[in-house]
Amino acid sequence: MRELLSLVWLALTPLVWAVTYDAVIVGGGLSGLSAAKELTARNKTWVVLEARDRVGGRVWNKELPDGRPVEVGAEFIGPTQDHVIALSKELGLSLYETPTDGDNIYYANNKAQRFPTLFGSLVPPVGLADTLKLAELQGEIDDMAKKINPQSPWDTPEASTWDAQSAKDWLKSKGSSQQVQDVIETTVQEVFSTSTENVSMLYMAVYVAASGDAGHVGTFERLTQTHPGAQQYRVTGGTYRLATGLLDKLGKPNVKFSSPVDSITKGDGSNATYTVTTRDGTSYEGQHVIVAMSPPMADKIKFSPSLPDKRQQVQKLWKMGSLGKAIPQYKTAFWRDDHLNGQAISTSGYTRATFDSTPENKGHGVLLCFIQDDMMRKLDQVDEDTIKDKITQDLVNYFGDKAKNPMGWVIQRWDLEEFSGGGPTSNPPLHAFAQYGEALRKPVGNLHWAGTESSDYWIGYMDGALRAGKRAAREIH
Repeated sequence: MRELLSLVWLALTPLVWAVTYDAVIVGGGLSGLSAAKELTARNKTWVVLEARDRVGGRVWNKELPDGRPVEVGAEFIGPTQDHVIALSKELGLSLYETPTDGDNIYYANNKAQRFPTLFGSLVPPVGLADTLKLAELQGEIDDMAKKINPQSPWDTPEASTWDAQSAKDWLKSKGSSQQVQDVIETTVQEVFSTSTENVSMLYMAVYVAASGDAGHVGTFERLTQTHPGAQQYRVTGGTYRLATGLLDKLGKPNVKFSSPVDSITKGDGSNATYTVTTRDGTSYEGQHVIVAMSPPMADKIKFSPSLPDKRQQVQKLWKMGSLGKAIPQYKTAFWRDDHLNGQAISTSGYTRATFDSTPENKGHGVLLCFIQDDMMRKLDQVDEDTIKDKITQDLVNYFGDKAKNPMGWVIQRWDLEEFSGGGPTSNPPLHAFAQYGEALRKPVGNLHWAGTESSDYWIGYMDGALRAGKRAAREIH
């Protein structure tokens, strides 16, 4: 009899202890944590299901050879990124400026040329005619961006027309020289981690329009420049402290690690709840679900009933950029002795954009070397020693023989991360944003969408992730 009662108790226990949350949040990156923070402020109950054994998603620090942290994911903060700046202050984290003192390097045609930063802008030494052309093109992109309302960019009258033309074809149609095309190509790869042939002029203009806030119109310069621009500041101790700081404020009990979500199922009836089931079979119940991840990662989840066609298209068509970082550490920041600031722009090589990434601008010198698009996909296939050799050769081309012998490295390949699949963000192909973009944010019943791709401002950045999480949480009443 006692054994029978024990079996009955075990059978009833899940029902006795079952909890229905106001919201189940899928994803513990900045967007998911931002949603949890907003729900807490609104006295809502929640649980975060995070696939990894850490928070942060595409925000992460690793240790340099000397033990200091360095960002292998999202790194920079700039003007009008109001939410991430406010969070830094709230968590007591200080910001410091990315070094810009000294000359930059422009590498083209197997030759490195020094050039100064003029009025905050990096204008490579491409000759007067091409410099004027670059300014003209930048002005045209800014004019396109001014026509876009970041709250509903897909409603722009020219949306379908712009979405049908790639940035590559647009540049050619404007009579751009090969040198101008190469400079813009490098810039686009730095922002999107994909090439100009894969970015529509609508999405280009949307990104520029999003590089502001409610009081400041976005500009191409703010999006792409260092000072003043999106790469202006860094967080002391690394941006991963934003994620861990949020976790500390929220508390760990309601954040479930190593819990990749396999399915989201809506029950029957108008007031039905959602059952969110993880890979190991554990289920969580919520009145609402916030999916706080990139569209391609969301597409790995089985939804029942099926999502509307537009939302399905977003998840299937948006593709992650290919991104990695190679971060060599040197005994000194030798480039500073040569009156260089560590920034290089190149039209060839495996790394085509570098920054001085020395933590707090002191101690052993550190260079950040972005690896993107086709170059990243090539290096995804080789071992880390080969990556180090390839990047070292590029750095010697840019900065000279002093770059030959780093004391150590940090390598990060986001393409190989199961729960990221690339970075820094996912991008729509041509013809997709105008037709399906609305579904990035539009709730499906009590399913809500966060993630930086769904933000109105600063798409693809930490600020956008925070904004999107807060917006999704505010949709829950």
